[in-house]
Amino acid sequence: MPFIDIVPVGPAGAGKSCLLAAMNQGLKGWEQSPAPVLKPDPVTALVLEEVWQSRQVRGTECQAGVRHRGVVDLWFEAGADGGGPLFETRLADYDGGAVAVDRHAVGRALAARVRGADAVLCVLDGERVAGLLDGDRDGFDQGMAAVWKLVVAPRKVVRFVVTKWDVLEGRASLAQVRDALLGHPGFAMVLRRLSACPGEAGTVALIPVSVAGEDAGQQAVVPLMSVLSQALRAAAGRAERSAGRGGALVAGVGMNWLSQAVTAVAVQQVLQRVVDAVPERRAARRYVGHAATGASMLVEAAVRTWCERGARPADDQAARAGGKPLTRAAEAYEWQLREFHRRFPDADLTGAVSPPPRLLRRLLG
Repeated sequence: MPFIDIVPVGPAGAGKSCLLAAMNQGLKGWEQSPAPVLKPDPVTALVLEEVWQSRQVRGTECQAGVRHRGVVDLWFEAGADGGGPLFETRLADYDGGAVAVDRHAVGRALAARVRGADAVLCVLDGERVAGLLDGDRDGFDQGMAAVWKLVVAPRKVVRFVVTKWDVLEGRASLAQVRDALLGHPGFAMVLRRLSACPGEAGTVALIPVSVAGEDAGQQAVVPLMSVLSQALRAAAGRAERSAGRGGALVAGVGMNWLSQAVTAVAVQQVLQRVVDAVPERRAARRYVGHAATGASMLVEAAVRTWCERGARPADDQAARAGGKPLTRAAEAYEWQLREFHRRFPDADLTGAVSPPPRLLRRLLG
């Protein structure tokens, strides 16, 4: 069963905990969705339900994650209707303030998680983004230096999530927020480094989310669906390649074993018949070894050809079967995002900035 690791990163007070709690609420309404349903394990459900219930308390929305002393793992399992589990995913909650502290245990653990993760959700505080629109660059930069270092990990699916969109909605469009972020040196450099990473998975997008309205859950699952669609396609490709390599390896081992076994029997029979048929004269006995070797080579070649014809279709079938469910799940999540793309056509950040020159790219790498 594929395992997809998603790590949210962001400064303290950006709203990571409430975003994750709203995701859990949105997943509860997925029973009628054509996409695979994600269900939390019992501990994850209790943790996120507590955050969701306490978000109405004044100040809790920004401080919900501070109580965590370390990185808290949140586990979800996805399954289709009437079938077994299709994949498993893990997210993380933690104190965002610890990331900005040098050599903090949480910061080191989070950096290690990001290096091995499949996707990164960079959470941007909507209130600080509103300040950036008003010219307050210092307020936006507070605590972001450590976040930028985490985001630029190579070969990750990256989504920038602007939380507290209710603060920005009505005063700025997503296109205006996008332009303001592209004008920020730190954000622009992150995009350049992401575009310079070879083999970068999928697109880079800007996703607005608010947990204050009635549709908070529906908004909060958009970043999750967006990264899952890309991560599942990558997992499907890995499954197909793994199935092909595994089948070829098994077939190769089987061919070697079978051909050697048959060859041994053939050599023994040929030697026995030749010895029985050839008179006991030294001149004739010289050709016994050559005859046995030639017969063994012919038998081994025939056995290998038969094994290859029998094994190759099975390998192809296993490869197709291994990746097809994951690809269909990715397509289902992408179909669920169609309304978001119609509402926010400026969300795509792919190609927003040009990659750095080759010399600068070497220095950055």
